[in-house]
Amino acid sequence: MVNKVVLEYLRVNRGNYNLADLKKKILASGHSQKDIDGALAQLNAQSGGNAPSVNATINKINKTNIPVQQATPAKLTVNAIGKKAKNLKKPKKSKKKLIIILSIVLLVLLVLGFAGWWFFLR
Repeated sequence: MVNKVVLEYLRVNRGNYNLADLKKKILASGHSQKDIDGALAQLNAQSGGNAPSVNATINKINKTNIPVQQATPAKLTVNAIGKKAKNLKKPKKSKKKLIIILSIVLLVLLVLGFAGWWFFLR
């Protein structure tokens, strides 16, 4: 019977690390050489002796039916609008409106000043 812990450890790490270093680590953790040999024999029988490549691992992951959380269209719209809104410049207030308002205020003050002079100081 193959030790499942050793088997899984080798399955996950043998494509990323040197096999000799992995064996030392397994032996240091208290497992036997027999466990390592059995796990390696089973892995070699399953994969033809080669460590799995990145593409093989990605394909295996893609074949599993793990649900992927996807953003809803509403969230995408809000995020897109939020990003665009930060980049937009605020519209400049119209100088023409400001000039008209100031002109009206000045005209009202002039009329009130003239009316005050006419009625009170005359």
